[in-house]
Amino acid sequence: MIVVRIFQRLAVLTLFPIVLLLLLAGCNQTTGTEPTPPEIHYGEDMCEFCGMIISEERFAAGYIGVDGQEHIFDDLAGMFQAHLQEQDVKAVAAFFVHDYEDKSWIRAETAHYVLSQELPTPMLSGLAAFASADQAATLAAEVDGQVLSFDEVMAHFQERASMGAEAQPGHDHDHSK
Repeated sequence: MIVVRIFQRLAVLTLFPIVLLLLLAGCNQTTGTEPTPPEIHYGEDMCEFCGMIISEERFAAGYIGVDGQEHIFDDLAGMFQAHLQEQDVKAVAAFFVHDYEDKSWIRAETAHYVLSQELPTPMLSGLAAFASADQAATLAAEVDGQVLSFDEVMAHFQERASMGAEAQPGHDHDHSK
């Protein structure tokens, strides 16, 4: 009987720290953590907006919903357009884009965008993102483009959406070239 009580006390003493650590680890993961970019398998995953395979990292984009769901796109414009078509456009935890130069993920809300019809992109949106305002300005000068903020890009695609399908990427380019 004494041996059983000793084993019971040892079990409680051993399990208590483990349970405490698991509880603390669980709390740490759910509060105050910065959202991470969505995972994209290039050459395999499909764009949620157009259904094409995502293959060009520098133009891939995505956002994380407040529910944790990942949304991925082959062109920055697809991300903006898909988001604007959602019923609850405020249900986003974070937007992510790739830096055009080094292809690293950056938060879309802080990126600097270049918009130019001379910039070849997967869906002909002519939109590229940069972490650096200087790099964005340099490319804009090279491709006769304009530098826009996140809010200006959102407004641009909101305006295009209100104009109809003829203003969407893929509908405003010349097929005779």
